[in-house]
Amino acid sequence: MGMEFFWGLAGGVASEILKWFHVREELHKGIPDYAKRWPYWGVTAIMVLMGGVLVLAHRASEGVDLNPILAVNIGASAPLILGVLSGQVLRIDHGSFD
Repeated sequence: MGMEFFWGLAGGVASEILKWFHVREELHKGIPDYAKRWPYWGVTAIMVLMGGVLVLAHRASEGVDLNPILAVNIGASAPLILGVLSGQVLRIDHGSFD
């Protein structure tokens, strides 16, 4: 698996830390309700893992050299990368049946 996977995980964790950094000024009101529920943390854990999986996919690609900073970048970008990929799904307009 290699260290690149773990660098990708670190990037995913860094992305989540950045999110909490942005809401830090609101934390005096208490932790948001969504963060008190397991689905939030479950999806967060899956997204962190996807950062590592995307690094493995890059590593498996021919002609792609990975270094630690690139692996962290890929891991941190996992939500954006997956968002773009899911936006590329072919959408078919079935029209109307009138």
